[in-house]
Amino acid sequence: MSSPSPLALSRQEFHRLCGGQARFSLDPNLPSFEIALKQGCWHFSAPTETELLYAVYDCAERFFGYDFFEPGTENFDPSRVKHDLPEGILVPAKGPLFRYCGFIQEFPFDLKETPELFDFMAKNKLNYLLVWMKYYDELPRELKEYAASRGIIIESGHHNFEYLIPYEKYGKTHPEYFAVRPGRDGEKALPGVTHVSHQLCTTEPGLREEVARQLLAHAEKHPELSRIGLNPNDGFGWCECDRCRQYYQPDDHRKCNVPAHAVNYFYAEKAYDEFIGSVAEKIRRKRPDLTLNFFGYVNYSSPAENFRLTPGISIQLANYWRCVQHDLADPACPTNGGFLNDLLNWEKAKDGGELMIYEYYMGINFYMSLPLLFWKRMFDEFQFYFDHRTDGVLTQFQPGHWSIYGNNYRFMAAAARGECFETARQRFFNSRFPGLVREAEAFFAQVQELVDSVNGCHIPTPASLFSRIRLEQLEALLPPARRISRKLPDIRPAADLECWVRYLIRFKKIYDSEMEQRITVREMQAFRNWITRSGRGRRLFALPVQHYLKLWQQDIREKRPCRFFDVDWPAEFRRRQEEAAAGQKA
Repeated sequence: MSSPSPLALSRQEFHRLCGGQARFSLDPNLPSFEIALKQGCWHFSAPTETELLYAVYDCAERFFGYDFFEPGTENFDPSRVKHDLPEGILVPAKGPLFRYCGFIQEFPFDLKETPELFDFMAKNKLNYLLVWMKYYDELPRELKEYAASRGIIIESGHHNFEYLIPYEKYGKTHPEYFAVRPGRDGEKALPGVTHVSHQLCTTEPGLREEVARQLLAHAEKHPELSRIGLNPNDGFGWCECDRCRQYYQPDDHRKCNVPAHAVNYFYAEKAYDEFIGSVAEKIRRKRPDLTLNFFGYVNYSSPAENFRLTPGISIQLANYWRCVQHDLADPACPTNGGFLNDLLNWEKAKDGGELMIYEYYMGINFYMSLPLLFWKRMFDEFQFYFDHRTDGVLTQFQPGHWSIYGNNYRFMAAAARGECFETARQRFFNSRFPGLVREAEAFFAQVQELVDSVNGCHIPTPASLFSRIRLEQLEALLPPARRISRKLPDIRPAADLECWVRYLIRFKKIYDSEMEQRITVREMQAFRNWITRSGRGRRLFALPVQHYLKLWQQDIREKRPCRFFDVDWPAEFRRRQEEAAAGQKA
């Protein structure tokens, strides 16, 4: 697999997609690419070679009838080719809102799908990919070069305590590196320890030295890396040794980002941030060119007092379990208030380092293909992030449900470049629903009305949605979805709409059966079989769907409530907020 330079690739792609004459020039004074037409010759100017490549793809979509909606496809519509274009600058240079925008990959690389993903990212001007260290180790050199030729920065990191300090290697020789949880020995554990893994004792000095050594070794093994991550294993299970206990802060009702079974948790940011600062300093002494990324997530989401984001350190702040009914900065939203405070506090902590947002524009935790039209809100929030000195936005994704959330990824890319929302919206409908734009607009408006009918905050889990809508609302979506799908059987997401609505209807019925305590193993198995049959050849269902439904089926078999769809959690959070407000008044 050959990987030419971005400039050489720009020339190749222009010839392949557009044809004609073109000139390419680098101008470091431009904030981004510029496209002009002079005497029948295309002129592409940009501050970098990667921006020249972006210019070619932008030209192909704007003027030559192409649409790059999903990885592995290039849709060409001759009716959308622009003729008789005027001379002069057609696309003026406009700087992007963020330095970084891209994806978070939580699955192994695939030799076929990975080049398609990298192509999609370049065609949509996305330049950042965060992956697990264990997966980066498996990425072939050819694919690393393929990404680099498209201007994609890859960060090796994610939840990697266990990767860097595996218990199998260090458990006997350095037991002091690992979390102590007294609750295992009969002593009462701190609240919030409900999901445990091999966490580390972040206050242990010797551990900090070893972690820094391991990160430097990883960077030496992969010299192309400029960014690495250091993050706790996912979940709770934080160390409770006497030293660590002094660092933790009790739950102060600052946010609603964990389910009801863990509402009384503690905050670990002081222990974590000091750990990050210490490791970063050790890395900076030997590799000042290497950036260390870390998470702001769940119970370590705010900066500790006096912690500073200095050069070489980058925070990725996760809006985990945020409300999607309200803007992040909406003062009327109690759920998002905590996330907003975290963002503002990290902005204050910036001192030469970087602040990035870790988002979930794909259905939050369960990847269950539920409605999430995060379109206009994304554009508004990106401007807000920009105003508060944010350097980048990343989102989790899954190729398997592109028909449902691919629109969010496309809008994310457009919003990050500072494009007009209405322009991006029209491009989506014109390219994905040719000849049926009005029907498609009406359908998605109906979907949005359904979601808006959910009163109060909404975290897009099955319980939050299905407990507050009626079956008839979903059934009303079926006739328009059927018409669109059958008129456009070869264009995603149009072709998948009917199947998607049928899935939502069946899911709602399954959920109602669970709530009425009449659900059967046979009923769940039939639902899972339907998903398997109906999902073939479609991009509707990510792999975790079947995983969670299988666990739900096990709960049914063992005659216990489903462990994943707690309908009481939002009510519990509201109760806590009311109690806190009453306490303040008193």
